[in-house]
Amino acid sequence: MTGQSIKAICYNLILLLSLQYGFSQQTTTVDLPSSYNFDYIYKLKITHKKEHTNLDYYLNSGSTYFGFDSPEMSKGSSGTKMFMVMDNELNITAMFMEMMGKKMVQKSTLLNPNYVAAATVDDKDSSEFKFEQIGSKSILGYECEGYVTENNEMKITYYITDDVPVSFNQVWGASAKNLPKGFNPELMKKYAENGLMLEMIYVDKKKSKNSMTMECIALEKTDFSIDTSQYGSMMSALGGGN
Repeated sequence: MTGQSIKAICYNLILLLSLQYGFSQQTTTVDLPSSYNFDYIYKLKITHKKEHTNLDYYLNSGSTYFGFDSPEMSKGSSGTKMFMVMDNELNITAMFMEMMGKKMVQKSTLLNPNYVAAATVDDKDSSEFKFEQIGSKSILGYECEGYVTENNEMKITYYITDDVPVSFNQVWGASAKNLPKGFNPELMKKYAENGLMLEMIYVDKKKSKNSMTMECIALEKTDFSIDTSQYGSMMSALGGGN
């Protein structure tokens, strides 16, 4: 579903803030796959008021995980590299870090998706939204179809293409639950596998300070991978045990 892409991106903004401000998540000892492999980088620019934030999402066609990084993740930590993977099948986030010559990983259970209800179309209220298709336009050379979802509190305009081999829907899936008024269920079939949002304009009608714009500024091929066997636990890497 098209709204799944928006929810996934906003969800990760919450995760980024949790890292920046130190909100804790419950750690886990679940075993990771031998590697996480990626074949595309989805570069996202978020504009809120006059400030800009850039996020690089690493996607892999057919996988139920994706990775991302941002300068904000290692801000103030010179010589430290950080990369996060969200694995929906395992229901975890894995933060891979390189610091002080050590490679370590911290595994945590995913935050409750309800935390992003205020930033996205809440499932239980989505039927109150009106939905309409608008004109199409080309973004980054991809032909995108435009849509507007709106109620008395917010208006979301977004442009989606299916001319790509990767999608956030591969991670979050598609659901027909509580479709907005006017939504064509056939669109879910069209974007179920390869739908990718390239631009979103979110307008808060009651609190304009919450309005924001998200735009994909590049979609690039990559062969980046993480060999999880190279990363030990934080405790063992810092000499605190196995």
